[in-house]
Amino acid sequence: METIHPIDHSIIINLNIITVRYFLSILLPYGAIPLIGVVWTLFWAIAFGGTVTSLSDRDSLDPFLQWLFQMSPFRWGNEAFYINEINFYADYLDVQDRLDFYGYNLDNFTIDIGAIMLIGLFYWVN
Repeated sequence: METIHPIDHSIIINLNIITVRYFLSILLPYGAIPLIGVVWTLFWAIAFGGTVTSLSDRDSLDPFLQWLFQMSPFRWGNEAFYINEINFYADYLDVQDRLDFYGYNLDNFTIDIGAIMLIGLFYWVN
Protein backbone atom coordinates (compact mmCIF):
# COMPACT_ATOMS: atom_id res chain seq x y z
CA MET A 1 0.00 0.00 0.00
CA GLU A 2 1.32 3.39 -0.94
CA THR A 3 1.48 5.90 1.86
CA ILE A 4 1.12 9.61 1.36
CA HIS A 5 2.40 12.36 3.55
CA PRO A 6 -0.07 13.57 6.22
CA ILE A 7 -0.05 17.04 4.66
CA ASP A 8 -1.64 15.63 1.51
CA HIS A 9 -4.87 14.53 3.17
CA SER A 10 -4.90 17.45 5.59
CA ILE A 11 -5.12 19.70 2.53
CA ILE A 12 -8.12 17.71 1.32
CA ILE A 13 -9.79 18.00 4.74
CA ASN A 14 -9.13 21.76 4.79
CA LEU A 15 -10.79 22.07 1.40
CA ASN A 16 -13.83 20.32 2.88
CA ILE A 17 -13.86 22.77 5.79
CA ILE A 18 -13.73 25.70 3.37
CA THR A 19 -16.60 24.32 1.31
CA VAL A 20 -18.71 23.75 4.45
CA ARG A 21 -18.15 27.37 5.39
CA TYR A 22 -19.21 28.48 1.91
CA PHE A 23 -22.33 26.38 2.33
CA LEU A 24 -23.03 27.99 5.73
CA SER A 25 -22.51 31.45 4.23
CA ILE A 26 -25.53 30.83 2.00
CA LEU A 27 -27.73 30.13 5.01
CA LEU A 28 -26.46 32.58 7.63
CA PRO A 29 -25.65 36.30 7.87
CA TYR A 30 -22.17 37.32 6.74
CA GLY A 31 -20.97 38.61 10.13
CA ALA A 32 -21.76 35.35 11.91
CA ILE A 33 -19.91 33.03 9.51
CA PRO A 34 -16.41 33.08 11.12
CA LEU A 35 -17.62 32.11 14.59
CA ILE A 36 -20.35 29.72 13.46
CA GLY A 37 -17.99 28.13 10.93
CA VAL A 38 -15.40 27.35 13.60
CA VAL A 39 -18.01 26.05 16.06
CA TRP A 40 -19.67 23.95 13.36
CA THR A 41 -16.35 22.49 12.23
CA LEU A 42 -15.31 21.60 15.77
CA PHE A 43 -18.70 20.09 16.59
CA TRP A 44 -18.74 18.06 13.38
CA ALA A 45 -15.17 16.82 13.88
CA ILE A 46 -15.73 15.80 17.49
CA ALA A 47 -19.20 14.30 17.10
CA PHE A 48 -18.79 12.54 13.76
CA GLY A 49 -15.04 12.02 13.45
CA GLY A 50 -15.15 8.34 14.33
CA THR A 51 -12.91 8.45 17.41
CA VAL A 52 -15.24 9.58 20.22
CA THR A 53 -17.93 7.19 19.00
CA SER A 54 -16.02 4.51 17.14
CA LEU A 55 -17.28 3.16 13.85
CA SER A 56 -17.97 -0.20 15.44
CA ASP A 57 -20.28 1.51 17.99
CA ARG A 58 -21.95 3.54 15.25
CA ASP A 59 -24.21 0.63 14.27
CA SER A 60 -26.18 0.99 17.51
CA LEU A 61 -27.13 4.60 16.70
CA ASP A 62 -30.19 5.96 14.94
CA PRO A 63 -30.08 5.51 11.12
CA PHE A 64 -29.99 9.29 10.61
CA LEU A 65 -26.91 9.60 12.84
CA GLN A 66 -25.29 6.73 10.94
CA TRP A 67 -25.88 8.69 7.74
CA LEU A 68 -24.25 11.77 9.32
CA PHE A 69 -21.20 9.66 10.10
CA GLN A 70 -21.00 8.65 6.45
CA MET A 71 -21.31 12.29 5.30
CA SER A 72 -18.57 13.52 7.65
CA PRO A 73 -15.25 14.27 5.95
CA PHE A 74 -13.62 14.00 9.38
CA ARG A 75 -14.69 10.37 9.72
CA TRP A 76 -12.97 9.51 6.45
CA GLY A 77 -10.02 11.79 7.20
CA ASN A 78 -9.41 10.23 10.61
CA GLU A 79 -9.47 6.76 9.10
CA ALA A 80 -7.13 7.77 6.26
CA PHE A 81 -4.70 9.43 8.69
CA TYR A 82 -4.79 6.45 11.08
CA ILE A 83 -4.26 3.93 8.27
CA ASN A 84 -1.43 6.00 6.83
CA GLU A 85 0.33 6.17 10.19
CA ILE A 86 -0.27 2.58 11.34
CA ASN A 87 0.65 1.09 7.96
CA PHE A 88 4.30 1.65 8.86
CA TYR A 89 3.97 -0.69 11.85
CA ALA A 90 1.81 -3.31 10.14
CA ASP A 91 4.87 -5.22 8.88
CA TYR A 92 6.26 -6.08 12.31
CA LEU A 93 3.47 -5.43 14.84
CA ASP A 94 0.00 -6.89 15.17
CA VAL A 95 -2.13 -3.81 14.47
CA GLN A 96 -5.37 -5.63 13.74
CA ASP A 97 -6.71 -5.22 17.30
CA ARG A 98 -6.40 -1.43 17.09
CA LEU A 99 -7.97 -1.40 13.63
CA ASP A 100 -10.87 -3.54 14.85
CA PHE A 101 -11.37 -1.29 17.89
CA TYR A 102 -12.04 1.72 15.67
CA GLY A 103 -13.66 -0.28 12.86
CA TYR A 104 -10.95 0.58 10.33
CA ASN A 105 -9.49 -1.54 7.55
CA LEU A 106 -5.99 -1.19 6.06
CA ASP A 107 -7.40 -1.53 2.54
CA ASN A 108 -9.74 1.48 2.86
CA PHE A 109 -7.17 4.24 2.33
CA THR A 110 -8.13 4.93 -1.28
CA ILE A 111 -11.82 4.77 -0.40
CA ASP A 112 -11.25 7.27 2.43
CA ILE A 113 -9.50 9.81 0.21
CA GLY A 114 -12.13 9.37 -2.51
CA ALA A 115 -14.97 9.84 -0.01
CA ILE A 116 -13.39 13.04 1.32
CA MET A 117 -13.12 14.40 -2.21
CA LEU A 118 -16.71 13.46 -3.09
CA ILE A 119 -18.10 15.03 0.08
CA GLY A 120 -16.11 18.18 -0.62
CA LEU A 121 -17.45 18.22 -4.17
CA PHE A 122 -20.98 17.83 -2.79
CA TYR A 123 -20.54 20.82 -0.48
CA TRP A 124 -18.85 22.83 -3.23
CA VAL A 125 -21.66 22.23 -5.75
CA ASN A 126 -24.31 23.20 -3.21
